[in-house]
Amino acid sequence: MKTKKYNVWFWIVPLIFAAVVMTGIRLVSDTPTGYKFWERPLQWNLIEFGFAIIIAYLCQFIISYLLERNSKHTGKLTFKMFLSEYLLVLAAGIILFNPCLVLIHYLINDPLGIDDITIANTIFLLVLIIIYSLFRGNQILNAYIDQKLQTQKIKNMQIETELKFLKAQFHPHFLFNALNTIYFQIDEKNETPRKTIEQLSDLLRYQLYDVNQTVTIEQEINFLLTYINLQKVRMKESLKLDISFDPQLKNQKIHSLLLFPLVENALKYVGGEYWIKIDGKLDGNRLLFEVVNAIPQTPFPSSKIGGIGLENLRRRLELLYPGKHRLMISKTTDSYKANLMIEF
Repeated sequence: MKTKKYNVWFWIVPLIFAAVVMTGIRLVSDTPTGYKFWERPLQWNLIEFGFAIIIAYLCQFIISYLLERNSKHTGKLTFKMFLSEYLLVLAAGIILFNPCLVLIHYLINDPLGIDDITIANTIFLLVLIIIYSLFRGNQILNAYIDQKLQTQKIKNMQIETELKFLKAQFHPHFLFNALNTIYFQIDEKNETPRKTIEQLSDLLRYQLYDVNQTVTIEQEINFLLTYINLQKVRMKESLKLDISFDPQLKNQKIHSLLLFPLVENALKYVGGEYWIKIDGKLDGNRLLFEVVNAIPQTPFPSSKIGGIGLENLRRRLELLYPGKHRLMISKTTDSYKANLMIEF
C-alpha cells in the first residue's frame, strides 16, 4: 500500500511543481508590464510547460536520490549536514534549470534579461526547496516515529523480561541453598564434585542476576570459560578445544549472554572429528566472535541445530543492537560455523 501511494505522489508532485513554477514566473514577470501570457501563441505556452514538466521530473529524481543518500544521517542530523544538504539541492537546481531557461527563451524567441533570470531562479529554487523540505521532513518524522516505536518495543521487552525475572526469583535462593547443602555434604578430599558445584553455582548466579544488565566483555568471557570447563566434565577426553580471545577484550560493555548460545550449540552438536574452535577479536569498536565445530557425518537437520536458542539470540540482537550487529550461520559437510559481529 505504501509503495502505491509513493508511486502516485512520485508522478503527481512534478506536475504540480511544473504548474506552480511556470505560473509563478509568468505572473511575477508579466504583471508589472500588463502582459497576458495566456493570450500569446499556444505553442509557446506548450513549450514552456513541456520544459517545466521535464525539469520537474528530473528534480524529482534528484530529490529521490538525495533523500535515499541522506536517509542514513536522519537519526544524527547536525546543522552542518543540514546546511550541506540544502546547498547541494540548490546547486543541483541551478545547474539543471538555467540551461533549460536559456533554451526555452531561444525557442520562443523571447529576449532573456537579468531580471528574467533572477525572477525565474528565485521562484524555481524557492518551490524546489519547499518540496524537498516537505519530503525530507516527512522522512525525518517517519524515522523519529520508527525510533520511538523501536524504543517502546525494547522497553516492553525489558518489562516482560523483568516480570519473568522477578517470577523466577522465588526459586534461586532455594536452589543455591540446595547446592550449598550438597557442597558441604561432599568430603573435602573429593575436590572434583565440589569444584563442579562451585562452577554450576557461578553459572546460575550469572544467568539469574546479570541477564538484564550490561557487563564487561571480560565477565562474559569468564562466564563462557566456566561453562566450557563444566561441560568438559561430561565430554569425551578426545574433544579438541581451540579457544582464543584477544587480550584487548577487557572493559568493553556488552549485554550479557549474547555469546553463550553459540558456544552452547557448538558443545551440544559437536561430533565427527570432535573439535571446537572459539575465537574472539577486537576490531576497532567491533567484537568479532566466531565459533566453529565439527559435526557428525550424518549431521543434524539444519532446522534442528540452534533452534529456539538462536531465534532468541537474533531477536535480542535486533532489539539491543539495531543496525549494529551481524549474525551469520553457515554449514558444510563436516563443520558448523557461527560468526557474530557487534559494535560496542
